[in-house]
Amino acid sequence: MLRQRRQNTSGHFGQIFSPITVFIQLAAVLFFGLVVHAETWHIKPSSEVPIRTGQGTEYKILAVVPDGLKVELLEEIDPWAKVRTPGGTEGWMLKRYLSSDPPLSEMVNILSTQKAELKEKEEEISRKYDELVTGYSQIEQEYNACLADRDDISKNYQILREDTADVIKIKQSLSDSDLEIQELRQKLAAVEQKNQNLKNNSAVKWFMAGGLVLILGWLIGLMAGRSSKKKSSLY
Repeated sequence: MLRQRRQNTSGHFGQIFSPITVFIQLAAVLFFGLVVHAETWHIKPSSEVPIRTGQGTEYKILAVVPDGLKVELLEEIDPWAKVRTPGGTEGWMLKRYLSSDPPLSEMVNILSTQKAELKEKEEEISRKYDELVTGYSQIEQEYNACLADRDDISKNYQILREDTADVIKIKQSLSDSDLEIQELRQKLAAVEQKNQNLKNNSAVKWFMAGGLVLILGWLIGLMAGRSSKKKSSLY
């Protein structure tokens, strides 16, 4: 409709907006347009994408942007969209050339970066896995060593228990032997006392026997002297 109106206007106006056209465009913006927050979109792959001063192919081309270029989406009026290029150029272009998805080349770069990151993570995970395997092997060896030590300790404990039982038996035997020795000592002391008593009694008996012999000898001598005196008196 706008193009037909512009063709019906005088040629000397060119691309100058008439008040009616401006009014219609403003009304379209107010009633049919959709104002959006500035978002980053990408130009879809195409031969050339012109950015114009207005919503129509008859408007002046401000720039031709390559595919993959990041632009800010400022406003939408189907099928047109107002954008701002990184260089600051603002204009209208067909919305079908816009996409929220990054271009294929950027996607390839992103995927390559992600692949490299994943590879680094994989290498890190592999390294950690190897460390865990090594650590597990060491722990298993230490565990086996602990089991061996436990068996040795168990054997030594059993031997110690047996030795302790033997020691207890030996101590009991020693205690019994001490009792027997004490009893034997007591018996030996009693025997020695008896022997001493016998010795004392024997000495007394021998002393008395010696004294008796002396007395008997004295008496015999005395009697013999008297008898000799009697014989001498007879002659």
